[in-house]
Amino acid sequence: MIRETLSIFKNIFENRKLLIQFSFNDFKSKYAGSALGIIWAFITPLVTVLTYWFVFSQIRQQGANEEYPFIVYLVTGLIPWFFFSDSLLSATNVFREYSYLVKKVVFNVQILPTSKILSSLYTHLFFIVIGFGITSLSGIYPSLQSIQLIYYLFCLIIFLTGVTWLTSSTQPFLPDIMQFINVAMQTIMWTLPILWQPSGWIEKVLKLNPLYYIIQGYRDSFTGGAWFWEHWQYGLYFWAFTIVLLLIGSTVFRRLKPHFSDVL
Repeated sequence: MIRETLSIFKNIFENRKLLIQFSFNDFKSKYAGSALGIIWAFITPLVTVLTYWFVFSQIRQQGANEEYPFIVYLVTGLIPWFFFSDSLLSATNVFREYSYLVKKVVFNVQILPTSKILSSLYTHLFFIVIGFGITSLSGIYPSLQSIQLIYYLFCLIIFLTGVTWLTSSTQPFLPDIMQFINVAMQTIMWTLPILWQPSGWIEKVLKLNPLYYIIQGYRDSFTGGAWFWEHWQYGLYFWAFTIVLLLIGSTVFRRLKPHFSDVL
């Protein structure tokens, strides 16, 4: 199982040039038919952030972190969440979207889920810059801890890789999985420290979600909070969970891949 997982990573690395080119083309084609084109990739998340900020800053929901302005708390949580949700939704449907490539024996379908993650990464990097701009305007400037954003981004990409191997390989056989994910995402968002700050036993339960580790890590990186090694116990839990997910995802992917062309 471990050898199978490593072989997929090796295959992706060997095809890195094709992967980058494919992801860039996917990013451009995603908005090619609209009047504003790629600008929509940035407008939609910005409008969402402004809406949440206006509503929740007015309500001043109890439990929100008061160490810094609510806009900082909100943006530093939404930035990784947008990347996760966009990558998951697009990568899950990738084999059906590119069924004409899946049916080609010569095409390496293993790069397709990763290409969707990379495609979403371009927008994500833009919003990381926006995030630093917002925190700086709020009086919280980039610090040495900001460097660990690279680590948490790596965590998120690896976690996404495991999740999308699993969801994308099962989607051709279970088309309803997209509807399930859409519903689940609405619930999962409210279990994360994005719009509110859990505490007590609720926080301990919600921390079972590996995304909690990433969201909090992004916030620490933006605001100069704790170093990642200060949460080493939770880090071990995250990586144990992610490695198991990668092993399961790669096994399911390799076993179902030969049957993709039969159902698409």
